[in-house]
Amino acid sequence: MNFRFFPQLAARCCQTLLWFVTGVSLLLVSPALAEAAGVAGGTPMRFLLVHGEMGQCRADNTCPDWISAEGQIMADTPRKLQKILKQVGDRKLPIVVSSPGGDVKAAMEMARIIRKQKLSIAVGRTRSRVCPYAEPICSAAFAKDGSITGQPFSDGAICFSACPLFFAGGAQRVSSPFALLGVHQITTTYSEVRVQYRTEYEMVDGKRKVISKKEIGRKFVGKYDTTKLDKAQRTRLVNFLDKMGVDRGLVDLMLGTDPNGIHLISQMDALRLRLTTELADADALVSARNCKENQSISDCVAPTPSTTTAPMTSASAMAGK
Repeated sequence: MNFRFFPQLAARCCQTLLWFVTGVSLLLVSPALAEAAGVAGGTPMRFLLVHGEMGQCRADNTCPDWISAEGQIMADTPRKLQKILKQVGDRKLPIVVSSPGGDVKAAMEMARIIRKQKLSIAVGRTRSRVCPYAEPICSAAFAKDGSITGQPFSDGAICFSACPLFFAGGAQRVSSPFALLGVHQITTTYSEVRVQYRTEYEMVDGKRKVISKKEIGRKFVGKYDTTKLDKAQRTRLVNFLDKMGVDRGLVDLMLGTDPNGIHLISQMDALRLRLTTELADADALVSARNCKENQSISDCVAPTPSTTTAPMTSASAMAGK
């Protein structure tokens, strides 16, 4: 314990004691909204620019492009989404997504990104013709620029857990009977960290006056999960769905489903909840051309190239004889 005399305080006829104390406090790190069981350890979501190679358009090179989004939603996935969108520039390419879920905050951020750009989205996957059936996207499919050629398909595609929140951002949102949409309770993970501080303060007239406070160490204590949403969390979720135009009833489905299970949303329920905007598959969405706002995808799907021939003139008919 050291004593120091401060001349500026002498006029107040008091003595100042300077000493050090180590304070220990238990912090709850800002809660990170995380996915429930079933998707941990999954492959992080990857975004790819896909050049279509469907049979109906391959011959005349009129196949559309789209963005493939497959894998688990991580905290850095929004940054990857921004990167692919910057790569495609001003083109309003649809997104074909398949994901087991992931980080809720990241999913909501991505939804806002694609809504701002008025991009459409479908639950589906992408397959390259050069890849084996069990591995729809393989290394052989990649071009030098990182893009691939492929075909969209819906069979076996999923959008679970946090994925429907990302999906909700689409201006047009479609899912076929062969793809699955599902939700469950949000799991909030709290991490407990013990932080040590060294605080320097003065005793002035019997009162402590802090001069400095410096962190000197921290130790991870543990973490715990909870599926209970506090009022603020629920309000943020409801407000998000309101802005996306999705019915609040989706929240009830989420909160009523155990985090170890999935509530599969039927096509009719998805329409009723406005989670989907119409019944269509990924192929129909990527093939749509120049859809106007609120126009049905089926009304703006690119027509199949005509195979009819123009009637022959008499001169050409004679020449052909």
